Amino acid sequence: MTGLVAGGVAFLVAGALVPLLVRFAVGRNLLDVPNLRSSHEVPTPRLGGVAIFVGTLAGAALLRSEGMVPLLLAAALVWAVGLVDDLWGLHFGVKAAFQALAAAGLLFFYPPTILSAAPGILGILLFAIAVLWIVSLSNAFNFMDGIDGFTGGVALVNALFLVPLVGTMGGFLPALVGATAGFLIWNISPASIFVGDSGAYFLGFTLSASALYAPALSGQQWTPLGFLACAVIFTPYLFDTGYTLIRRLKGGKNIFLAHREHIYQRITPTTQMHRRTSNLYYGLNILAGFAGVLIATGNTPSILAGITLALACCVLLAALPKLVS
Repeated sequence: MTGLVAGGVAFLVAGALVPLLVRFAVGRNLLDVPNLRSSHEVPTPRLGGVAIFVGTLAGAALLRSEGMVPLLLAAALVWAVGLVDDLWGLHFGVKAAFQALAAAGLLFFYPPTILSAAPGILGILLFAIAVLWIVSLSNAFNFMDGIDGFTGGVALVNALFLVPLVGTMGGFLPALVGATAGFLIWNISPASIFVGDSGAYFLGFTLSASALYAPALSGQQWTPLGFLACAVIFTPYLFDTGYTLIRRLKGGKNIFLAHREHIYQRITPTTQMHRRTSNLYYGLNILAGFAGVLIATGNTPSILAGITLALACCVLLAALPKLVS
């Protein structure tokens, strides 16, 4: 019940804050102006991450979940760096360095079982991989934020499926769900505000970090299965980002330059297609969420069914440019 109240407060705070942010951004020309690589046609405010962040904190203040405070503090640093980028612009390397610093600090001072249970060199290797996981997914959420209602809606679906899987460190997720939903009503096509770097990084960081704290399943000793169940939930974004990266590398293209080669961009030639593409990815993320839930049951037939469902999502994503015109 407390989670529902926290989500409701977060929803109201974020939803009420958006019109104020739009007015502020328009008055100071803090707009995302369309260019050749843009998927929008009208200059649009990009401060939606402020509404998501403030709404999440407002809702989380009503919760008493052990462990969520350090995660939110680390995510706040990532959000602040993203906000600076939204307002004045930052080099990608600077943003990635701060993301890595925030992730490393969180995992060092509040290590999840996946790290605390690993000895010596293995623990160091897993620590580096865990930092890379958080930084990579944080940036995947930003790279994939290119059309109306997209990243906000996907993050909402991801968070809903993560709630039962990640334990107390994810206790803030009901507030995150509410705040994201409050923002999303203004971001659905045609969007009056964008999530911005601050919002995309905040969502990607909080969700990816939460996944590392998945507890042992069914009362058993901890195994990587809990993390796998959480990671599978992100299949559509992970696959689209990875598949596009590989295609660009094979084509000899600079992977650090902005482009319009993501799967979702290739099936969205006009702004009129934004809602259709967003809905397609919502559906795929729901399938991936169910795949994660199946894996989390811990029994072999369900695990195999979950992995099969996740692989089916990947195949469908790769085929989308040919299936959808």
